[in-house]
Amino acid sequence: MAEPKSVAIVMDGNRRWAKKNNLPVSQGHRAGIESLTKIVKHAKNIGVKHLVVYAFSTENWNRKQFEVNALMNLINFGADTKLNELINNEVKLNFIGELDALPTSSRKAIDKCKESTKQFKGFTLTVAVNYGGIWDFINTITKAKKIETPLNEENLISLTSFGNEIDLFIRTGGEKRLSNFLLPNIAYAELFFTETLWPDFSETDLDHILAEYKLRKRRFGE
Repeated sequence: MAEPKSVAIVMDGNRRWAKKNNLPVSQGHRAGIESLTKIVKHAKNIGVKHLVVYAFSTENWNRKQFEVNALMNLINFGADTKLNELINNEVKLNFIGELDALPTSSRKAIDKCKESTKQFKGFTLTVAVNYGGIWDFINTITKAKKIETPLNEENLISLTSFGNEIDLFIRTGGEKRLSNFLLPNIAYAELFFTETLWPDFSETDLDHILAEYKLRKRRFGE
């Protein structure tokens, strides 16, 4: 099997990594940003075209307020500390989810990231923020009604927030569930679950998963 063109990752394990290392939760999330930066550059170098990561789900609002605030601040932190590095690597940034519900500072950081990288082609990092798969379904149906387009298998995926099928779905941190992420898009994706906590997830870990991915045969129901 060829290299996957579209890869989705549920970046799970930041809090447990922080606890394991006797660090504040915020440090776990910042370590997660470092891991993401490495994986983005590696994915681009090996031929992946789209990387979609789950940064904040609609259910994450139910966490303790201090952690929600930390996750929102993380968007600003990432824009301040990693944007230039991504620009230097010609990474186009995209964001999906209910972005209007985010704090003003977070929306401004997102707009800055999108505007600063809109000229790049070839590799896109899509960050799902305040995203839920069920919300995406509803949004897709609403969009189809507005443009008076009947939904079918051919156009359903194209009308979703991401707009493409996912070839490879990875979840770190040991849990084996989808967590309401890209539900229409992963219909035929190959699923991989690893015990490795996200801040510890390395380029080598990704290479091992890709090697196993290539051994699989995607049957698409045949």
